[in-house]
Amino acid sequence: MKPYTILTIGYMFLITLLSHVSQEDLPKSITSGPDNLDYFFHFAEYSILGFLLFRSITSDELLTFHPFYGSLLIGISFAILDEFHQSFVPGRHMSSIDMIFDSLGILFGTFICSRIAFNSF
Repeated sequence: MKPYTILTIGYMFLITLLSHVSQEDLPKSITSGPDNLDYFFHFAEYSILGFLLFRSITSDELLTFHPFYGSLLIGISFAILDEFHQSFVPGRHMSSIDMIFDSLGILFGTFICSRIAFNSF
Protein backbone atom coordinates (compact mmCIF):
# COMPACT_ATOMS: atom_id res chain seq x y z
CA MET A 1 0.00 0.00 0.00
CA LYS A 2 1.22 3.44 -0.87
CA PRO A 3 1.27 6.42 1.52
CA TYR A 4 -1.86 8.09 0.12
CA THR A 5 -3.89 4.92 0.62
CA ILE A 6 -2.73 4.60 4.22
CA LEU A 7 -3.48 8.30 4.80
CA THR A 8 -6.94 7.94 3.24
CA ILE A 9 -7.85 4.92 5.36
CA GLY A 10 -6.56 6.70 8.47
CA TYR A 11 -8.63 9.78 7.63
CA MET A 12 -11.75 7.65 7.15
CA PHE A 13 -11.07 6.05 10.52
CA LEU A 14 -10.74 9.52 12.09
CA ILE A 15 -14.09 10.60 10.61
CA THR A 16 -15.69 7.46 12.06
CA LEU A 17 -14.18 8.14 15.49
CA LEU A 18 -15.40 11.75 15.45
CA SER A 19 -18.87 10.59 14.42
CA HIS A 20 -18.96 8.25 17.39
CA VAL A 21 -18.68 11.10 19.91
CA SER A 22 -22.03 11.69 21.59
CA GLN A 23 -23.70 15.11 21.42
CA GLU A 24 -23.06 15.74 25.12
CA ASP A 25 -19.31 15.17 24.71
CA LEU A 26 -18.88 17.63 21.84
CA PRO A 27 -17.23 20.97 22.69
CA LYS A 28 -19.75 23.74 23.36
CA SER A 29 -18.09 25.99 20.76
CA ILE A 30 -19.13 23.55 18.03
CA THR A 31 -22.66 22.88 19.23
CA SER A 32 -23.54 26.47 20.14
CA GLY A 33 -22.34 28.09 16.88
CA PRO A 34 -24.50 28.99 13.91
CA ASP A 35 -26.32 26.05 12.31
CA ASN A 36 -24.72 26.71 8.92
CA LEU A 37 -21.26 26.27 10.43
CA ASP A 38 -21.97 22.55 10.83
CA TYR A 39 -22.65 22.28 7.09
CA PHE A 40 -19.34 23.98 6.35
CA PHE A 41 -17.52 21.44 8.54
CA HIS A 42 -19.23 18.57 6.72
CA PHE A 43 -18.31 20.06 3.35
CA ALA A 44 -14.67 20.71 4.33
CA GLU A 45 -14.21 17.32 6.01
CA TYR A 46 -15.51 15.42 3.01
CA SER A 47 -13.69 17.65 0.49
CA ILE A 48 -10.47 16.47 2.07
CA LEU A 49 -11.71 12.89 1.86
CA GLY A 50 -12.61 13.29 -1.83
CA PHE A 51 -9.15 14.69 -2.53
CA LEU A 52 -7.46 11.82 -0.67
CA LEU A 53 -9.63 9.17 -2.30
CA PHE A 54 -8.87 10.38 -5.81
CA ARG A 55 -5.17 10.66 -5.02
CA SER A 56 -4.95 7.21 -3.46
CA ILE A 57 -6.92 5.55 -6.26
CA THR A 58 -4.74 7.13 -8.96
CA SER A 59 -1.43 6.48 -7.17
CA ASP A 60 -2.19 2.86 -6.25
CA GLU A 61 -4.27 2.09 -9.35
CA LEU A 62 -6.79 0.39 -7.06
CA LEU A 63 -9.77 0.34 -9.41
CA THR A 64 -10.28 -0.81 -12.96
CA PHE A 65 -12.64 2.07 -13.81
CA HIS A 66 -12.11 5.82 -13.84
CA PRO A 67 -10.73 7.13 -10.52
CA PHE A 68 -13.13 10.11 -10.54
CA TYR A 69 -16.19 7.86 -10.46
CA GLY A 70 -14.54 5.47 -8.03
CA SER A 71 -13.82 8.33 -5.63
CA LEU A 72 -17.41 9.51 -5.85
CA LEU A 73 -18.78 6.00 -5.33
CA ILE A 74 -16.57 5.20 -2.34
CA GLY A 75 -16.85 8.67 -0.80
CA ILE A 76 -20.62 9.05 -1.05
CA SER A 77 -21.14 5.47 0.15
CA PHE A 78 -18.91 6.21 3.14
CA ALA A 79 -20.86 9.43 3.87
CA ILE A 80 -24.15 7.52 3.87
CA LEU A 81 -22.73 4.81 6.13
CA ASP A 82 -21.25 7.42 8.46
CA GLU A 83 -24.60 9.19 8.82
CA PHE A 84 -26.30 5.84 9.43
CA HIS A 85 -23.67 5.08 12.09
CA GLN A 86 -24.50 8.38 13.81
CA SER A 87 -28.11 7.27 14.24
CA PHE A 88 -26.86 4.77 16.85
CA VAL A 89 -24.78 7.32 18.80
CA PRO A 90 -26.53 8.92 21.81
CA GLY A 91 -27.65 12.46 21.05
CA ARG A 92 -26.74 12.22 17.35
CA HIS A 93 -29.00 11.54 14.41
CA MET A 94 -28.94 10.69 10.73
CA SER A 95 -29.38 13.81 8.61
CA SER A 96 -30.11 13.95 4.90
CA ILE A 97 -28.85 17.57 4.78
CA ASP A 98 -25.52 16.43 6.25
CA MET A 99 -25.34 13.69 3.60
CA ILE A 100 -25.91 16.30 0.89
CA PHE A 101 -23.08 18.49 2.18
CA ASP A 102 -20.87 15.41 2.61
CA SER A 103 -21.57 14.42 -1.00
CA LEU A 104 -20.96 17.94 -2.27
CA GLY A 105 -17.65 17.92 -0.39
CA ILE A 106 -16.67 14.59 -1.97
CA LEU A 107 -17.54 15.96 -5.41
CA PHE A 108 -15.58 19.18 -4.81
CA GLY A 109 -12.48 17.47 -3.37
CA THR A 110 -12.45 14.86 -6.12
CA PHE A 111 -12.88 17.50 -8.80
CA ILE A 112 -10.06 19.69 -7.43
CA CYS A 113 -7.69 16.74 -7.14
CA SER A 114 -8.54 15.53 -10.65
CA ARG A 115 -7.81 18.99 -12.08
CA ILE A 116 -4.51 19.18 -10.23
CA ALA A 117 -3.53 15.61 -11.17
CA PHE A 118 -4.34 15.87 -14.86
CA ASN A 119 -2.81 19.31 -15.27
CA SER A 120 0.46 18.59 -13.49
CA PHE A 121 1.23 15.01 -14.56
